[in-house]
Amino acid sequence: MKTLTSERFLMRFLTQDDATEQYIGWLTSPVSEFIINKPVSIAELRQYISEQEADSNVYFYGIFTLNDSKHIGNIKFIVKEGLSPSFEMGILIGELDWHGKGVAKEVIECFAAHAKKRLGISKMTLGVDQANKSAVVAYEKIGFTAVDDGRTDNGLTMSWEF
Repeated sequence: MKTLTSERFLMRFLTQDDATEQYIGWLTSPVSEFIINKPVSIAELRQYISEQEADSNVYFYGIFTLNDSKHIGNIKFIVKEGLSPSFEMGILIGELDWHGKGVAKEVIECFAAHAKKRLGISKMTLGVDQANKSAVVAYEKIGFTAVDDGRTDNGLTMSWEF
């Protein structure tokens, strides 16, 4: 599952060549205000991508438009082992022009379909800042629901069984 294709997007594993000024720009702009522990230089970003590549439990994709191959964001899934294996998910749509256009729904559902078929995993969780209302609504449209896990910070844990 190094590459996946949905109706409008190609998702492919990121490489160090994807550590660009554009990507760093996303991480230093308001679109990433809810992301913690983010690289702030090309060197740090290359190191981060390299660490993700080395972890066999991580699926770290760039999201590229099919029509012009434009890199518009990233999505990461981490396999969580246990009695009932699941994925932990995080997403960043860096290009503002693509906000509110159903990108998250399309790429998350695409990955979920492949994960269920190829890996037999049918549950996904994520953490989101409650103040990030548009993200919470987008996740709810996919089917994620809030989980009461005793968090006392401003975070919200959400889960989806597909």
